[in-house]
Amino acid sequence: MEKRKTRLVLCILSVLLVAGMLLASPGCFGGEPSVDEIWEKSEEAENSINSLHMEIAIYYENTQFGGGQIQTTSINVSGDNVQANSALFGQSFSEIIVVGGKQYTRTMASEEWTEQTATINRQTVTEQVEGFADLPNVASTSENLGVENLDGEEVYHLSFTLTPDEVKSVFRNVQASQLAANAGGDVSVWVEKDTYYRVKYEALVKNASITEQIGYGDIRIVTTITSINEPITITPPV
Repeated sequence: MEKRKTRLVLCILSVLLVAGMLLASPGCFGGEPSVDEIWEKSEEAENSINSLHMEIAIYYENTQFGGGQIQTTSINVSGDNVQANSALFGQSFSEIIVVGGKQYTRTMASEEWTEQTATINRQTVTEQVEGFADLPNVASTSENLGVENLDGEEVYHLSFTLTPDEVKSVFRNVQASQLAANAGGDVSVWVEKDTYYRVKYEALVKNASITEQIGYGDIRIVTTITSINEPITITPPV
């Protein structure tokens, strides 16, 4: 009798242990989904985007001169049409409009536009986030930090850690000399829980070359994406 009771208790404990492990596992029985699961769904969502508004702000931090803003870029995308405005260190730098295969450009706050066949497209102006597409496969570590509220929407907060070589891989469009001595970095991505759109990125690259005058410091890149698949009108300059 005692042996039967012992076996019964052990069976119950085993069942409870297994059940507890399943409940604790991400994506199982109401647990949070894994980074890979969220990323796969967000890839599908990204492919369905036809229009968006993007704001990119780049800052320098922890330098001999403290910190400040390097560049701001405002981008509108509607199908194959693009509009982008950039400013460096607070000064207007350039504006580009691409409509119907034609590209219109003006620089340094000039009132005159130059016209040419389009050499810039959606992929070109959004390359800042295109480099993040393979983050789960590149990053040393990744984690789903859970659900947060961002501008009234529930979002998953995904966190990635990058080694110096991984930083170079993710930011391959940055000049190699700027990242030659980097000390690694971190990237956070916020993904809407309902739509799986990626609506915010924040990257920190440690010990990068800012400019010759400023020297080395950390670079922080904050990208916000709004007006996804909403009507956006882009017209040629008058």
